[in-house]
This record gives sequence, C-alpha cells and structure tokens, in this order.
Amino acid sequence: MIATKQNKLHSWLIDFVMLSILLGVFYAIWLGAHALFTPDEGRYSEVAREMVVSGDYVTPRLNGVPFLDKPIFYYWLQASAIQLFGLKEWALRFWPAFIGVLGCLLVYGAGRQFFNRRTGVIAAILLSTSPLYYGAAHYANLDLEVAVLIGNSLLFFLLGMESSHSKMRSWFLFFAYVFMGLAALTKGLIGIVFPAMIIGSWILILNRWSILKEMRIVTGAIIFSLITVPWYVLVQKANPQFFHFFFVVQQFSRYLTQQSFNNQTSFWFYIPIIFAGFFPWSIFCIQSLWQSIKNIFVNRQEYRVELFLLLWVIFVFIFFSIPKSKTVGYILPLFQPLALLVGCYFSRAWERAQQKGIQFGLLNYVLISVATFVMCWLVVSYKWMDITPEFGNYIFSAGGLFLFSGILIFFLRKKNLQTILSCLITTAVLFLFILSASSQVSNVRSIKPLAMELKSLIKPDDEVVTFYRYYQDLPIYIEKRIVIVADWKAPDIAQNDNWLRELWYGMNYQDTSQWLIDEATFWTRWKSDKRLYVLTEERYLDKLREKAVKYYQIAQTNSTVLISNHPV
Repeated sequence: MIATKQNKLHSWLIDFVMLSILLGVFYAIWLGAHALFTPDEGRYSEVAREMVVSGDYVTPRLNGVPFLDKPIFYYWLQASAIQLFGLKEWALRFWPAFIGVLGCLLVYGAGRQFFNRRTGVIAAILLSTSPLYYGAAHYANLDLEVAVLIGNSLLFFLLGMESSHSKMRSWFLFFAYVFMGLAALTKGLIGIVFPAMIIGSWILILNRWSILKEMRIVTGAIIFSLITVPWYVLVQKANPQFFHFFFVVQQFSRYLTQQSFNNQTSFWFYIPIIFAGFFPWSIFCIQSLWQSIKNIFVNRQEYRVELFLLLWVIFVFIFFSIPKSKTVGYILPLFQPLALLVGCYFSRAWERAQQKGIQFGLLNYVLISVATFVMCWLVVSYKWMDITPEFGNYIFSAGGLFLFSGILIFFLRKKNLQTILSCLITTAVLFLFILSASSQVSNVRSIKPLAMELKSLIKPDDEVVTFYRYYQDLPIYIEKRIVIVADWKAPDIAQNDNWLRELWYGMNYQDTSQWLIDEATFWTRWKSDKRLYVLTEERYLDKLREKAVKYYQIAQTNSTVLISNHPV
C-alpha cells in the first residue's frame, strides 16, 4: 500500500516536472522578440513602470494621471518583473507567460484527479496549444491573468469538494479563496461573480445543500477580505471618487450600458472567437459537450464534475455575450473547462478512434485546413489585406502548414488516436511558432523605432509632445512622461471610448495642466527657447506649417512624423 502511494506520488512529480519544463520552454520562445503591441501592452506596462519610478504602489498612473479603470494586482506583478529583470519586453510578458503555464499545470492536476492521468496530460496540451490562450500568455494585459485566477479558484474549489480527506479539502479551499481574492484584485467583481454563479447553480442542480457547510465560507470570506479590502480602502482614501468611478462607471455601466464603449457587436460574437481561438480542438467541442450533456442527464450525481465544467462554460459564454461591448480576450475563462471536457472526450475514445464523433471532427479539420490554405494564398497573391511582403510570407507558411497537415490527417484518420493527436499537436505547435515569429513584422503600429531614435536625442530639459494623439507605448520606451496636446474640454469626450477619455477621467484627481495641454499652450511653448520634440500624424503637418512657420523634421515611421522646433 505504501509502495503504491509512493509510486503514484512519483508519477505525479515526474509529470509536473516534465510539463513545467516543456511548457516553460514552449512559452518562453520569442517572448521578447517583438515590440510592445498597442494599446494594451504599452498602456499597462507604462502604468507598472510609473509605479516603480514613483514608489506609489496604491494609485496606478498612466502618463502621470491616475488610471483607476482596473484594480492593482496585475500592475504589482508587472512592477515586480521590472524590478527583477529590468525594462525589457520579455520581462513585461513574463507574468502572463508564467500564469499561462500555471493554468495548464492546474488543468493537468485537475484532469488527472477527476478523470485519469491521460485526461490530465491531454487537457494540459490542448489548453497550452490553443491559439487564443497561447497568444494571451504572450501579451501583456489582464485578460489571461484574470481568466486563470478565476479558473484556478474554481478548480481548487472542485478539488476540495471532491476530496474525501478533511485536511486536503481545507487546503484546496484555502487556495480557492486565495485565487478568488487575487482575481477580484485583478479585474474587480467578476472575480467573485463567476464562482458564485457557477458554484451556486451547481449546488442547486445537484440539490446538495450540505456543500454549503463544507465550503468553509466564513474562513473564505476572511481570506478574500484580507487580500482585497486593504488596497480598495487605501486607493479610496487617496482618490475619494474611486468607488463611484470603479464600481458604478467601470463595472456596472460597462456591463449594462450599450453606449460609450468600444467594440459594439452582436450576441454571437464569441462563437467564431472560440472556434478560431481553440482551433484545432474546437472541431471536437460539440461532440465533447454533447457527450457530457448525455452523461449528466443519465446521472447528474455521478457526473457532477462534468456538470460543474459544463456550467462553467455556459455561464462564461452567456455572461460575456450579453453586453454590447465585447473584447476578444474576455472569453478566456472558459478555455480551462473546455480543455478538460475535450481532453476527457479524447481519453474515453482512446481505443475507439473510428467512432463517428472523432471521424466527423477529422473530416472537418481536413476541409478547414484546405480552405485555410486557399484563403492564405488569396490574401497573399491578390493583396486582399494591407500587409507587408514579409508578413505575407508568414501567412503563406501558415496556410501551407495547414494544407500539409490536412492531407496527412486525411490519410491518418483510420489510425489510432495517439497518432492522430500527435499530428494535430505538432501542427498546432508549429503554427504557434509561426504566429510568434510573425509578430516581429505584423506589429506595424508600434512607435518603438521613432522612440529609440528620440531617446538618443533627449536632454533632461527637453519636452516630448504628441499633437492630438497619444502613443501608448511612447512613454515606456523613452522612460519619460510626455506632454499631450488635445481639446481637453471637448463636450463629447465622455461619449468616446479612447485614450482621450482614459486620461480625461484621471484629470479629476489632480492638476495636470503642465502636461495635458491645449493647443494655445502648445504654441506658446513651441515659440519659446525650450526644445520640443513633437510626434504627430502626417495629416496634421499642414496645420503645423501654418502656425509653426518653420519646423525641423527628424524622422518618420509609417504615418507618424517626429519634428522639433529647433534644429538638432
């Protein structure tokens, strides 16, 4: 008996070590090979940089202005990466990648505990090779972090409820409440709303109200409060309007209001996002979900884990589909349960690869792969999109990869499931490598080239100004707060979800008149002896010529021009 437990522990340890190494290497490749994407990577990274520079770890600031749209935990993570590794692009993406790997490892652990070892390994691989999950883990914003924190909270809760050992249950629930608190400290109310909805509906359907007594709710409330309340109290004290702005404007209004927020789209928006973001595994989602639904209808008590995972997928999908304002990364919280359900489906079909569901999925994969190649070829050959030749090469390479993979799967479809999955996994990994490598040429909106040239010219007394435009990645690359020219009294600012409104909100908390200026103030400074480096769009050059009389152009990248009021 002791030997059996030791062997099992050894097996768990070996799996965790191997998965950690493989996923760590997989997610580290090309992590810092390209410039920051805008707006998110530039915006959130700059908030963390200013936190390190100012030493204020309570009020997040963007270009010197209080930026209270989101809670603090993600900025703390980013600030710690800057402190440990310096201001490098890979360092700014370190925590998203780390948390992405952590999410995969917990999916492995949950899959193995709830089902079997094979399910755990497959589910972890499916999750790690899903394009949207992988991409989010290489992108410095909050979406992946909050998704994994919520997911880990739910998985630890389920592990606790399924544990027959009282001490282990307490530990699992402790981690569930810790992750719940961290999720609320990362994105706000959804950190507790999702667990409450999913767990509550699970208890209701199972009619197992005794679970409430086993949840250590009082202890959980204390843990959750210790993690979240101190910062919320401190930031409200430092910024008296915070509670109204954060909870009313950013949390409730953003969810319930149909106006004043970007990305207004239809209810079905997330269906193609899930299909593409979870591809190629999404071609097996319907089969997996249907199998779980049938099992639950037969005996919901026996298949209570699958019921929990299914409710998780359903609630996340419906919750984010209701509001008009939608963002691609919001749907990430359903990827962990989806990976577990599809992994379980594959595990059950391991010796029955010829069953209809598997064969139907494989034939769909072949058709989609051929269609993908045709689309890639048309995009590159007929220039359907405004892309560079270098990026076109990556698109064509991806199309060729799927064509080859589709042909291979067509001939392998009668083989065993291990062979088929090996081919699909290899294709997914190679595609993600192509995707990562292409980021170097696809990120055409970055201001980095001009910022690096500008950084070599700036003297301590010089001012960097942007004219009716804010480049989100400029302050972090030049490591300096910038002056922004705009009409800060425009009556429609509150109706437009953009950088202007983000900074305008923060103007209520302090005097920003020295660096958020109007055009009249700009021209006064332009005509002074002080050197100004101005970045603007080509379309504003005629306006500058009229009033500036003379300016000195230094460099240009795409449509962005760098000029100065004095010769360099």
